[in-house]
Amino acid sequence: MIQHYFRFLFFKLKATNQHGVHSPFLYALVCFCFYNTSWNRKRFKPWKSKMHNLIAIEISKQLQLFVKQASTDFQIDHLKVIHRRNKSLAQWIEEQKIEDEPHITLIDNLHLQRRSWNGLKIKSQYILLDLFFYGIVIHRPQQTAETFFLKVF
Repeated sequence: MIQHYFRFLFFKLKATNQHGVHSPFLYALVCFCFYNTSWNRKRFKPWKSKMHNLIAIEISKQLQLFVKQASTDFQIDHLKVIHRRNKSLAQWIEEQKIEDEPHITLIDNLHLQRRSWNGLKIKSQYILLDLFFYGIVIHRPQQTAETFFLKVF
């Protein structure tokens, strides 16, 4: 457990806030979901296992609300929001080889799957948002693959 705490501290050192994201679509997503007053008021603590599922559900709801708003604001097709519970990142990667439609996927327990996540970062054609405890994978063909580390917690 203590090694996860040190990894989290190192992550916080290299992570940025919403201003480190330079795509208008991603900037709007990050500000809408995480860098707002309602998110700050909730003061989520992902280290607590009871809160972990509630946080994932809240992030998933925020992503779905953003997708509805973004379809009109950015005039894009409606993206599918997928929340992968109880599946490892390796299983998700195998499933995604078949599916190629635009989507946003929320990955739980990312801090426990760092090796798979690092492998995905190297050979990815997706946009990856690393929140340390959660990962958000965005597949938009019109946007180049990139990885962002965000201080959300």
